[in-house]
Amino acid sequence: MRSTRILSIAVALVYAIGRAAAADLNPVVRVLPYPFSHVVSFASDVDMQRAWHGKAIHRVFNEEIGLPISDSLWPQGSNSSSGLFLGPGALNRTASGVGTQPVYALLLREWHRGNIDQMHSWQDDNVYQLRNEINPPLALSAVRNSVTLPEAPASIASQISQNVRFYFSSLPPADLTFVLRDREGKTISLAAGTIAQDTNAPGPGGVPNWYAEVIIPAVTSNPLVLAVNPMLIDRVDLISPACASSCGAKLTSVDRDHFSRQTVLSESRWLERWNIRPALFTSHGGDTIAQDFGGVGDFLEFPRTPGTLFADKAVVARHEALAGRQGSYAYYADLLKDLSVMGVWFYYASDTRYMFGPLASGGIQDKLPKLPTKHDGFYEVLRSTLFLDVSSKEKFSDSLKSIAPKLSEENRESLYCGPACNSNQGDALAMLLSQSIYMINNGERAIHFWYSHFGSGGSKFKPSLEQPVTPSVLKGMRRLDNYVYDFDRSVSESRRVWSPPANTWLRYQILQAGIADHVKLGKGSSLTITPWEDPVTHVMVPDSLAGSRDLHGLTLYVDNPGTASVLIGNRAADAFTRNPPDTSGRPSITVVDDNTPTSVIGRIALRDRGKVRVKTGNFLDVSPTKDYISLEAGSNGRAMVVFKPWALDLWNTSHVYLALRKRLPGVGDSPGPTSSITIEMAMEDGGVISIVERGNPAPADKTSSSWRMPQVGTKDGWRSNTFDVAQLDWPQVSLDENHWRRPPLPLGRVREVRITLSGASAGEVLDIRSLRALRPSGNGEAPGGVKLVAGRITTDGSAPLALLPVEAASESGEIQTTATDRDGYYFFYGRKRGERMLIRALVEASYCYPMQGRQIEVLKNEAEIDIQTNLCGLKH
Repeated sequence: MRSTRILSIAVALVYAIGRAAAADLNPVVRVLPYPFSHVVSFASDVDMQRAWHGKAIHRVFNEEIGLPISDSLWPQGSNSSSGLFLGPGALNRTASGVGTQPVYALLLREWHRGNIDQMHSWQDDNVYQLRNEINPPLALSAVRNSVTLPEAPASIASQISQNVRFYFSSLPPADLTFVLRDREGKTISLAAGTIAQDTNAPGPGGVPNWYAEVIIPAVTSNPLVLAVNPMLIDRVDLISPACASSCGAKLTSVDRDHFSRQTVLSESRWLERWNIRPALFTSHGGDTIAQDFGGVGDFLEFPRTPGTLFADKAVVARHEALAGRQGSYAYYADLLKDLSVMGVWFYYASDTRYMFGPLASGGIQDKLPKLPTKHDGFYEVLRSTLFLDVSSKEKFSDSLKSIAPKLSEENRESLYCGPACNSNQGDALAMLLSQSIYMINNGERAIHFWYSHFGSGGSKFKPSLEQPVTPSVLKGMRRLDNYVYDFDRSVSESRRVWSPPANTWLRYQILQAGIADHVKLGKGSSLTITPWEDPVTHVMVPDSLAGSRDLHGLTLYVDNPGTASVLIGNRAADAFTRNPPDTSGRPSITVVDDNTPTSVIGRIALRDRGKVRVKTGNFLDVSPTKDYISLEAGSNGRAMVVFKPWALDLWNTSHVYLALRKRLPGVGDSPGPTSSITIEMAMEDGGVISIVERGNPAPADKTSSSWRMPQVGTKDGWRSNTFDVAQLDWPQVSLDENHWRRPPLPLGRVREVRITLSGASAGEVLDIRSLRALRPSGNGEAPGGVKLVAGRITTDGSAPLALLPVEAASESGEIQTTATDRDGYYFFYGRKRGERMLIRALVEASYCYPMQGRQIEVLKNEAEIDIQTNLCGLKH
């Protein structure tokens, strides 16, 4: 008996020593965020997607259904595509089809809502390249030298191309001016915009060349009309006083197209100021492929077949991917890195296996498969797709049966959307989603990053603003929605799906590749994360300017989530959830992206942002000396305040963060009966989301989605809680297709916020320092972490007011002024994160303030701080 007792003590001692020794060891990292076991995300190409259609698609996917699905854009496109610019310096002011908003402004707003977060190459690339070799080369032997260019093929003569490059045998003179004349009689004189040596790639003649490039401007009155038509240029005069005798340089060839490094330089300045900084860039293809990524020697060459466009030897037939080719006219990989791009889908993959990722990932129980990294500075992103025979319904059903044998023939045939509707078309989304769910339900691991074109169609379905996707796609997305949120309580943990935005999914894979060696678990479940330099992108992870953005989803097993703490470098972080045990039996915490918050309650007084009604007890608002609100219970032990914001919108919310405390007013006071807190957000769509302190009865509103918050004591000090939207307690709802309605989610406009303290001692106080809606955003950070603050001024929400003075005053006393553009938009660039700003417009000798309030706190990029003049007198 005694020996058994000694053995027990020895085992306990060894265990205790082992725990002490393990106190600073690496904790176990969960492969996917709690409580998820699968991933379904999307990398959608913007091809053929009109701006109005993209807006309508995300209204359905992101708002009505509630999935944080992201999309792509082109910085530069045509007047019928989703591009910010029509050409260098020309904003895409084409009507978007959504109210009176121009395309560029609609896309900017969708970006900063999180509905768009990727670039699909730089432009739509629908202009063929024309190259005229000058034979013999033209010697610059006089002040004025002239060359005549042959007529371009009629099929491309009307192309809107702006880039003209002149290649020389040696360095051309610095004073060189080009006079260009087209066949319509228009003329323009231009100094060379850029002169650079092409040393790493051969010029058109196979020899390294010097070149000078000019970009043809549009006329002032119409961005679609150029000063001269490059494809119709018939004469070029090269003027240089330095060549009065001879300057040695010879003109060897002339290129005309619609893209170069100079295009990117001219437009990336706008993107930087607007803080459009994607982590993901996907190659598009097109009529030149020059803007895309591929290796040296990768090209597509068309035969010079008589009767085709390429029969004309001036039309460039060899299409090479030059984005990463240093020295080429189209090299801009370095500029993309400046914009935060970390991952690229390559048009020419380094290995054909990397074109598309597998439908299932083996070994996921241990770790995610690593992304390929053969291209210096970028990860090579893999996308998922299906290759099915769509030539007929029968052949489609047979080919789908080979990968989904348990799917009934009726279901297989229901997914068929026509002979032009292959798996990367928007109308085929239901097919992709069906495959994800099929695999999950049959015990396979789905890690899907679906390649698609949301707006391309593919079937005979005609989309509209009211119905932008097919009934099958809508049904498929609703099914996915239930696997993400478990609305009907039928989805086990082993089948739960994480559906992050594309940028967030890319950053998560990069995080998983490096985190294990840079996180330590200490006593009391304290976690320390040491930033590291990523070996591929050479950026620090996590970025110190981006809060916990780069750690979003990181789930670490700990002994006691209730006492867990997180230190990132030397900064304490408190945006993390405390999770119960998963199927492994271990509890955990999950770090949440706090870098793009929307403040519901914060450092701006509620009365500066809406109407406040105190129903019982006392209420103290934020003041110059107090950055939190306070509710004080009256003699009945209750306090209640109702806040009705003038305009408060939540987009793609994944978590809600709350920081609060309870206190007693007197030094010698002792706690009375345990009080309880209820916070309710009533949304404009009729839903209610509640935070209820444990011990309280369930929400009176049986249609409310709710979280239970741990009890807060009056001696606890400030407490923070982070609540996962995917872990809400759902009310009973109908998921029947004929009467489908999701449960309440913190999405859309907040109608009112109700805060109640009950069962308290008289004089007990509830302080709330922060109530924020958080959303995952992989958008990059500007130098210094500065933010964009912008909005639109209209008379009634529709009619814009141009050239209206707008003033921004910061709490430091700095005043900045600007004016609205012709579409009614104003922009304040480079604003400091955390600063409080007063924005106002001068309208008919009086000031008018934004709908969001008399002051705003700059916590993220803001593109919708709008002013509606017909409401100014009513609100302010």
